[in-house]
Amino acid sequence: MNKQTWALEAEAMRGGLRHLLGLVLRCASLMVALFATTMPLMAQAQNAIQAVSGSVQGGTEVIRIDLAEPLASVPTGFTIQAPARIALDFPGVSNSVGRSAVDLNLGNLRSANVVQVGERTRVVLNLKTPTAYKAEIKGKSLLIILAPVAVASPSVAAASVFAESRNRDILPLKDIDFRRGDDSTGRIVVGLANNEVGVDIHQQGKTLVVEFLKTALPEGLRRRLDVADFGTPVQTV
Repeated sequence: MNKQTWALEAEAMRGGLRHLLGLVLRCASLMVALFATTMPLMAQAQNAIQAVSGSVQGGTEVIRIDLAEPLASVPTGFTIQAPARIALDFPGVSNSVGRSAVDLNLGNLRSANVVQVGERTRVVLNLKTPTAYKAEIKGKSLLIILAPVAVASPSVAAASVFAESRNRDILPLKDIDFRRGDDSTGRIVVGLANNEVGVDIHQQGKTLVVEFLKTALPEGLRRRLDVADFGTPVQTV
């Protein structure tokens, strides 16, 4: 074999190595890009509610919600007067409790519902009497501290009965509006006659039902709004 043949074969080998190296680099770049894309999704999906429990600490009722990872911030929540409930929303968190209902039967606390809808989980605390609360993060847990329920004096009890008798009247809803929230979420805003109107929120299958107790819908609000152009999951109101 002459020198020219050796030179041609060496050049061919170098060309093959360069081609192979290029393929390796392209594959490595693709893997890095794929890893960078999937890591945030994995981090978001890995957090989950693992347990819900209750205890009495120093005469105060405390609900403990254990998660797989620490929360970045305290979840938003709201209270309902009738029936007495506290609801908290956990975006990007799944339900790993294994069931949707947890019996607690602790003082003012009856039970808890853990309901996952898509990438969001809602925890509803079912109470015997409406009360305020505060929430704080402790490690991988969220602590819900219930305010003590005050024992009503006779004068307060009489005022409560009077307020109840007034609420027996049917109160009209004032307004129904739709707004586009952050991250393309849809918000349906309902104007109530006063802050004493009872609101019942419960789930029926895959549907979330909101009932406004002892209220009426005026003729001017009996309309169907097409909100599909807002780019949210809500299509009509």
